[in-house]
Amino acid sequence: MRPNSRTDFTVAIICALTLEAEAIEETFDEVFDRLSKVYGKHPKDRNAYINGRIGAHNVVLAYLPDKAKRTAASVATSLPFSYPNIGIGLVVGICGGAPRSPSNEQIFLGDVVMSDAVVEYDSGVQLPGGFQRATDINLVPGRPSREIRNLLAGLRAIGGRREFQDQISQHLHKIQQRNEKWRRPCFTDDIVFNASYHHKHHKLISAKCPHVSGNGGHGICEGAMSKICADLGCDDNEISRRRHHTELDSMSIHIGAIASADTEMRSGEHRDRLVSSERVIGFETIGAGVWDIFPCIIIKGVCDYADSHKNNTWQAYAAATGSCAAKSFLEYWRPVATGP
Repeated sequence: MRPNSRTDFTVAIICALTLEAEAIEETFDEVFDRLSKVYGKHPKDRNAYINGRIGAHNVVLAYLPDKAKRTAASVATSLPFSYPNIGIGLVVGICGGAPRSPSNEQIFLGDVVMSDAVVEYDSGVQLPGGFQRATDINLVPGRPSREIRNLLAGLRAIGGRREFQDQISQHLHKIQQRNEKWRRPCFTDDIVFNASYHHKHHKLISAKCPHVSGNGGHGICEGAMSKICADLGCDDNEISRRRHHTELDSMSIHIGAIASADTEMRSGEHRDRLVSSERVIGFETIGAGVWDIFPCIIIKGVCDYADSHKNNTWQAYAAATGSCAAKSFLEYWRPVATGP
């Protein structure tokens, strides 16, 4: 049944990229409105929305104009003006992933990471001896709501995790049948380079680059960032992990702390230091902006390994796994009664 008014919407989903929002819309069971033509919005609300249904939930999908925490915070703050009964917010899309979790579980491209905490690693103080991350309880993101924590505990259990992953796979199969855009790339493209091996011009591929290997340069030029490894001459001997066909049975979910910052992580060495010191499993750019505005969880598909070898090959598939994981999560989610 079509909701009567904006007060009937209880779930918000926030996406930073058009690709992410398209993947979410693929999981809608119904679309009720686009860009507020039917339901309108509050005069103080400048957000752009798509309204629909996912399972039993009336959902409002909010677009972000850019990938910044402050923008995400602004969108999340404006949203309750138009939709005052939002009980949970989902930040859904793609992210960089740690090749291994702090518990030494392998994370592959297309796997899904879900947040039980957020580490805002660019919030702190720059001291003469280095950067010191903020740790004051009033300056760091808090814990998820009790309801979210309880549900995540159930999804961590072996049976709950298996069932959850099966549901994600079923939803993924459906949207892939409708549109090949969401299909998984070749598994041979899922490789991890040694953290200290940079994505840059190597040998004689581009002798004009001041950072080319052999010229003594340690930086990475802007031109290299837009090219794939084969174009730059990245050395296969520096690959530390290759994905094998035996590891293709299904995607996996990983629950843990997710690092959030305005700075996009594209350094294997910095990535590994944060994984070790903060025990994070993924890296993204908007979650911290939404986290404390309403009960929130970050659900994202891993599209790269947060290093300089990042490319766009896995983005569509990761957006699809992230969106299908969000749909599956909502199948377990039950709104909390607020009355007596």
